[in-house]
Amino acid sequence: MDFDLWLARFQDWLRLRFSSKDTVRNCLSGLRPFIDFALELGLTSWTEAGRDVLDEYRTRLFFGKNHRTGAAWTVGTQVARIMAVKTFFRFLVKDGYLLLSPAAHLELPRRRKPLPSVLSELEMRQLLEVPEVETHAGIRDRAILELLYGTGLRNGEVCSLTLDQVDLSSQLVRLQKGKGNKGRVVPLGGEAQAWLEAYLTRVRPALLRDPHLQALFLDRWGHKALSRAGLSAIVNQLGKRSGLDKNVTPHVLRHSCATHLLRRGAGLRHIQQLLGHESISTTEHYTRVEISDLRRILSRCHPRERQS
Repeated sequence: MDFDLWLARFQDWLRLRFSSKDTVRNCLSGLRPFIDFALELGLTSWTEAGRDVLDEYRTRLFFGKNHRTGAAWTVGTQVARIMAVKTFFRFLVKDGYLLLSPAAHLELPRRRKPLPSVLSELEMRQLLEVPEVETHAGIRDRAILELLYGTGLRNGEVCSLTLDQVDLSSQLVRLQKGKGNKGRVVPLGGEAQAWLEAYLTRVRPALLRDPHLQALFLDRWGHKALSRAGLSAIVNQLGKRSGLDKNVTPHVLRHSCATHLLRRGAGLRHIQQLLGHESISTTEHYTRVEISDLRRILSRCHPRERQS
C-alpha cells in the first residue's frame, strides 16, 4: 500500500474542507504515527484496519512514551492523534474507499479541563499601568492590552485585524474571520477606543513603511502585520515587568475579561456572543471559576464554617 499517496489524497481533502493551515498541518502530523503503525503491521488495505487494529493503536498510545524525553504521552497528544485517525477514516468513507468507518465509535481519552487562568481586577489594573505611554511602543502596548481585555478577542483575531474592521466612529470591531472562519461584531469600550485612537493617530503612521499595508498592528519594523508569536511575546514581557506571579498571555486576558463580566452580572449569552463561542457550554466553563470563588467565600464567611 502506497502510504505517501494516501497522505497526499488526505491532504487535498483536508484543504478543501478547512481554511486553517494549522488545522491541516496538525491533522497530518497527528496521523503520521498511525501510518507508521499501519506500516509496521504490514497492512495492504484499509479494509484490514478494523476495530481490533484501532484498539491496539489506542492502547499503544496510552502506554507509549516520547522517544526524546522519555515521558508518557499527554492526554492532549493522545486525543489529537486519535482525532486525526477518526478524521482520516471519515475521509475514506466520504470519498468512497470504505463503506463504514471503524473509527466512528473509537472513544477518546478523557482529560480534566483545567480552570482558566485569570487575573484579578487589581492585577489587571497593575498590568495596564506597565506600558510607558510617553513612548510609541508604550502607546501601542497599552492599546493592545486594552483591546484584548476590553473585547476578549483571541490572539489571532487581534493580529488579523485590518484598518477597515475597526470602526471608531461607531465604537465597533467587525471581525470578518474569527475562529472557525466565523465573523462577529464586538463593541469597543471607552478605554480601548481611546488608546486605539492614540495608536492610530500618533504611532502607526510613524511605524508604517509600506503605505499599502492595511494591518492594524504592525511588527517593530513596520513592514508587515504583528504575528501571533510577536503579540504573545509583548504581553508576556509586560506581565513580567508588572511583577505579577503569573504567566500572562493574550488568552489569560480573554479569560479575565469573561470572568470579570460574569462577576459583575453579565449574562452567559452576552458573554458567549462577545467571545464568539459556538456553544454555550464553552462559555459555562467560566462559571467554574465563580464556583471556586464562592467556595472560598463560603469557607471564610459562613458562620458554621468559621465555627469549625
